Amino acid sequence: MPDTWRSKALRGYGTLGYAVLVFTVLVVLGGAVVRATGSGDGCGASWPRCRGALFPPSPGVETVVEFTHRVMTAAAVVGVAALVVLAFVLWPKGHVVRRAAVSAGVFFVVESLLGASLVLFGWVDQDISIGRLIVVPLHLTNTFLLLAALAVTAWWGSGRPPPGSERAPGRGRLASGALTIVVIGAAGALNALADTVVPADSLTASAKAELTGTARFLVDVRIAHPLIAIVGGVVVAWIVFGFASHPDARTRRMVLWIGGLLLTQMFVGMTNIVLLTPLEIQVLHLAIADAIWIFYVLLAASLVGSGAAADRLVEAAT
Repeated sequence: MPDTWRSKALRGYGTLGYAVLVFTVLVVLGGAVVRATGSGDGCGASWPRCRGALFPPSPGVETVVEFTHRVMTAAAVVGVAALVVLAFVLWPKGHVVRRAAVSAGVFFVVESLLGASLVLFGWVDQDISIGRLIVVPLHLTNTFLLLAALAVTAWWGSGRPPPGSERAPGRGRLASGALTIVVIGAAGALNALADTVVPADSLTASAKAELTGTARFLVDVRIAHPLIAIVGGVVVAWIVFGFASHPDARTRRMVLWIGGLLLTQMFVGMTNIVLLTPLEIQVLHLAIADAIWIFYVLLAASLVGSGAAADRLVEAAT
C-alpha cells in the first residue's frame, strides 16, 4: 500500500506543480490589476491585515480588489508549501526537485516581503518615490525567479531529465537570453508604473516640460521601453531559433511557441500604446511576458537535461 501511495504521489506531483505555477501567474496578474486600478492602498497601511481586520467591514471597490489579491496570495502560499513538503517526502536529500522546490519557497517569501514593503512604506497609488522605483523592478525580477523555480519544480517533478553533469552546449547563450528577458521585464514594470502615475493621455508637450525628478524619469522609461523590448525580443528570438533544429520534438515545439509569443507580444505592446494603456491590455501584456519567460525556462531545462529516462518517476525518487 505505501508503495502504491508513493507511486501515485510521484505521478501527481508534476500536475500539482503546474497547477501551482498557473495559479501563481494569476496572483501576479492580480497584482497588476491592483496597481493599474490604484487599489494598492485599498487595505490601508496594514499588512497582512486589511483595514486592521482579517475581513474588512463594509469594503469599497479598492478594498475588495486589494483584499482579493491578498486572499489569492495566501492560497498560493499553501500551494508552494505543499510542493516543498512533498518534495522532502518523495525525493532524497540533494535531489534536484528538492532544491527547486526550496528555491521556489524562498523566492515566494521574498516576493511577499517586497509586496508588504510597498504597502507598509506607502509606495502605492500615485507615489513615485525613489524607494518605489527601486522595489518595483526588484519585485518583477523576483517574480520571474519565483516562476522559474516553480516551472522547473514541475518539470523535474514530472520526471523530466535533470541537468547533466557535463556542460551542455549553448548554456552561455541561454543565460544571456534569460538576462535579456529580465531586463525587458524590469523596464516594463517601470513603464507600467508610469502608465499608472503619469497617464499617457495627459502627456502633452507642455505637460512633459513641467515634469521633473522621478516623474520625468518614468516618462523617459516609457519612451525607452518599446525600443528595449524590440531589440531584446530580436536577441531572444535569435537565441531561441538557434535550437529550432534540435532532435527532440518537444524542444522544437517550445521554440515555435516562444517565437509565436514574441510576435504576439510585439503586437499587444503596440496596441497597448495606441489605445493609451487600457487595463485589459496591460494585464494581457503581462500575461504574455510571463508565458514567454516560463516557456524559455522550460526550453532551457529541456536543453540542459542529462538525457536520462523521463518517465521513470519511481526510480527518480530512489
